[in-house]
Parts: sequence; C-alpha cells; structure tokens
Amino acid sequence: MIDRLHHVGIVVHSADDALGFYRDIMGLEVAVDEVVEEQGVRGVLLPLGENEIELLEPVQPDTGVARYLETRGQTLHHFCFSTDDIRTELARVRDLGIELIDQEPRYGLAGEIAFLHPRSMHGVLVELAQPRPDAHHSDAKGIDHLAVRVADYEAAKARWNEVVGVEESNRFDVEAAEIIIGQFPISQTVIELIAPASPDAPLAKIIEEQREGAFPVAAVEVADLDTEIARYRAAGLDVPDAEVGTLPGTRRSTISAEQSFGLGIQLLEYV
Repeated sequence: MIDRLHHVGIVVHSADDALGFYRDIMGLEVAVDEVVEEQGVRGVLLPLGENEIELLEPVQPDTGVARYLETRGQTLHHFCFSTDDIRTELARVRDLGIELIDQEPRYGLAGEIAFLHPRSMHGVLVELAQPRPDAHHSDAKGIDHLAVRVADYEAAKARWNEVVGVEESNRFDVEAAEIIIGQFPISQTVIELIAPASPDAPLAKIIEEQREGAFPVAAVEVADLDTEIARYRAAGLDVPDAEVGTLPGTRRSTISAEQSFGLGIQLLEYV
C-alpha cells in the first residue's frame, strides 16, 4: 500500500552549498548523506515532518541525474511515495499499463526503490520506495502541498487515483486565474492537480509550451507568516511581503527557487 509522500528530490550542483540553505537556514537535520556509486550521485535526505527533502548531486558524468542537471539546471526532479511492499505495487501498476523505468526494485537512498516513467504520470517522475527498517519516521506534518499542472483534469484525476490511490477531497474553480484546482490528500500532504479552465486559459498556453509536470515549489505551513518572513530576511534572503493565497483562508510568501537551490519554498499560513 502507498501511504504517504516520502520525499521530493531536487537535483543540485553542490549538496554542500544546498545544505547551507536547507540545514543551516531552514533548520532541517541530515538523516542520510551517502554516495550511491552505481547511480553516480551523492544523496542527502533531510526530514521535514513525515516527509523528507532529498538533495541529489551528480558525482559522475554521463548519468541520468547529471544529464538532467545539465539540461534543466537545479530544479525539482521527482516525487517519491512510500510503500510497505514495493514488489506488489510494481506488479499492480504494471498491470495498469503504467510505463516503468525500473522493472524490479533496486537500492536507493530511501530504501528499495523503483521509478515510473513521467509519460504515464502527466509529466511527473514518480518514485516508489520501501523504506529500510531503521529509516526516519515522524507523525508530524511536513510538506503541506505540491502542485502539478495537467492539461486534462479528469484524466489526471483518474490516473493519480489508480496509481497512487489519492482521491479528490476538494475542487476549486478559480475564475480570476482561469484554472481548476483539485486537492488529493495522501496522509498530511496534498497533491494539487491544476488544470486550465478552458483551451484559451493562460495555463493551457503554458502547458502547450512547457508540457505537463510538477511545479518546482513545495508549500510548508507556518504558524506565523510574518515572523517566518522576518527570520528568512535576517538570514539574507529576499522574501516578499505576505499576500492573500490562491485558496480561501490562506496567506503566503515564497522563497524563490533561485535562493533555495531549485525548489521554491512557499510559506503558507492558514487564517
């Protein structure tokens, strides 16, 4: 069974430089720091509540991660979901006709892992992981939500339901932005599917140019947004003033991906 978002993976030029933000400024602790030679990467896992941030630094040329970094720069790489039986899950999604990158589980930083091709997941590279017995565990809330831009809301809704098991809990039609937002909880994290409300909506044009895929932003709930903005500004970051969020009853500010090594960090306050 898939039970939660395990981590989001970010490809970075230097894990040490990225730790200057995630460990030293954001305050996360390092749980795992390891070079996986057969994959040609150094990986660092930093727990964030029940979830984790994974930093991936290529240490060998001409690997998948190295090519990804070369063509796209520092940015979000994948979503990883935790399962207690990866072999059963792989067989299940294979029977659904999902294109697999890994036909069998292999060793990874998060445990036994396998990847699903983004062509089958509306542009998102999805990893499944069966964590090792001594892995980090927490019941605390971590990432509030992640967002995926999709061309066809109903098709994406069906696919994410059959593969990951998430079900729509809320749907918002945001007329001002000409978008549809669907919320799909998995444990304490929400996957948001964001689709254009019409073929002429601005998001439809973005998808036509950039394709479907995950937005390189992770939202994290904070108790006092103004205090958090001040804290990050004191660390030398350029953080905008709070603004009203897209969803009702929220305020937000975002640390840009340029400052946080490829993954924008949205600071989200529920009011």
